Amino acid sequence: MTELEKEVMKAFIVASVNVFDTLTGEKLVPKGVEQEEKLVFKTSGVVVIVSFTGLYAGRMLISMPKELAKFIYENGFGGENPTDNDLMLTANEFGNMVAGNAITEINNKYKGANLRLSPPSSFIGENLTFYNFQMSAQSIVLAYGDLQMKLNVAFKQ
Repeated sequence: MTELEKEVMKAFIVASVNVFDTLTGEKLVPKGVEQEEKLVFKTSGVVVIVSFTGLYAGRMLISMPKELAKFIYENGFGGENPTDNDLMLTANEFGNMVAGNAITEINNKYKGANLRLSPPSSFIGENLTFYNFQMSAQSIVLAYGDLQMKLNVAFKQ
C-alpha cells in the first residue's frame, strides 16, 4: 500500500468517526483493519457505495446492520420508525458525508490528487456480495457499543 493510499484510508476512518459524532452525538470507535485477501466482500444489512477517481481510483463501501442505520436515522435526521427506503437514504447521506469529508481532506493535503466522487448508491438485504475486481481492499471495523460498521476502501490496481 502506498503512502497516499494509507492517507486515504486514514482520511476515511477519521471522516466516518467525525460524521457519526456530528449526526448522533456519540462515538464510533475504530476496532481494527482487515486486509481483504479475496475478491469478494460479503455483508448483510444496509450498504452504501461511493466511487472516487483522480490520481487514484477506487471506491468506499460502508456496511452496517439495520439497527445502526436506524440509530443514525433517528438521531441524525430526527425521524422515527424508518422504512427500508429511509434506511437506504440515511446510508446514502452518511456515505456521501464521509466520502466528501475524506476526499476534501486528501485533496487539500495532496494538491495533485484531484480526487472526485460519484453519487452514492445504497443497498439493503441479507447475504449481499460485492466483487473487488482488479482492486486491493482493506476493511476497517468501527463499533458503536455492540453494533459494528465496516468501512471497506478499495483501490484500483
